[in-house]
Amino acid sequence: MRVQRYCCELCGSFSPSHPSVKDDHRYPRAVTQLADAIDAFADASLEAIQDILTVHYGVRPADQQIHNWQTEPTAEIVENDLPVYSGVYTYDEQYLTINGNRAYRLTVYDELMRAPVAEAIVRECTKETVRTFLTTALAEKPTAVITTDGRSDYPEIVEDDLDAFHHRCRFHFIKNGEKKLRRTVFQSVRYSDTEKLRGAIVWSEFKSVFAAPSYETGLRRFEAVLDKIEHLPSELRTYVEQVMGNFDRFAVHLRDEAVPSTTNNLERYYGHTKPTRIKRRFRSLQHARAFLKRQMRVRTIKQGLISRERSLSLGRELFPSLSREQLEPLFTDAKQRYLSWRDRDVD
Repeated sequence: MRVQRYCCELCGSFSPSHPSVKDDHRYPRAVTQLADAIDAFADASLEAIQDILTVHYGVRPADQQIHNWQTEPTAEIVENDLPVYSGVYTYDEQYLTINGNRAYRLTVYDELMRAPVAEAIVRECTKETVRTFLTTALAEKPTAVITTDGRSDYPEIVEDDLDAFHHRCRFHFIKNGEKKLRRTVFQSVRYSDTEKLRGAIVWSEFKSVFAAPSYETGLRRFEAVLDKIEHLPSELRTYVEQVMGNFDRFAVHLRDEAVPSTTNNLERYYGHTKPTRIKRRFRSLQHARAFLKRQMRVRTIKQGLISRERSLSLGRELFPSLSREQLEPLFTDAKQRYLSWRDRDVD
């Protein structure tokens, strides 16, 4: 659809715009809204969005036009606007490609509010870059515990710069040990089959430490592993020694159930946006930042533990044409239960 406006030769005024088309726009709002919805919920390239619009509406905007629709001015650090912050966060990174060059997506996620706190895109993921991002994103916010993977830079940043407790992600820690067990120990000719079996059994007992039902049980299991540490191959013994040096850094989730044992919720957020197995390509840095802002809003609408009114307000900002009845089905089951409890509490 294309709307032609006419200019009056006598007074110079233009004919009124069609109500479904914004001033100075060629395509009706329905076309731009569908393009925005596709970008928000699907992993679709600009060409794929062109194809969908062609099939659905019979129009084919230029890929640059779609890029312009999806791009908006944003700050270098895209921040969420949550009513409160819990102080219990996870942090991780994801690879992106911008105009053919690798970039890094940095994210800090509020575990108890179930929503991102802030995101940024940087060219290099150095220690100073991470430090600047975290200290800026969490400035004037409560910081109690931050869970990360095993990169050696994180403890210093979290404990010295943010004055918070650093917690190691159980999943990444165990995953690295599993790789050593399968690819190094099991493939080595240095160890007999009996030694490999003993090592695997003790390693299994070591893994159970982090899945213990309580802190005390986990500590007892770990002490039992220490009694058998000589049965572990040297490649795996280093993991036990890391925990021995600072047990709480690996097991604080056993002491406080509010602390996540892994960064899985943040990993799922990445998976629900643009999975790492599909290299997400952006045409510009501005487009990528606008995408982060949109995804942050979608996550907060669907899962964030904020009020119904705030959720609907965010939804209308993102999808102006949707009614309350159309927006509420986007809420996850967990959020629906939270809102029902909140409504009863207010009554």
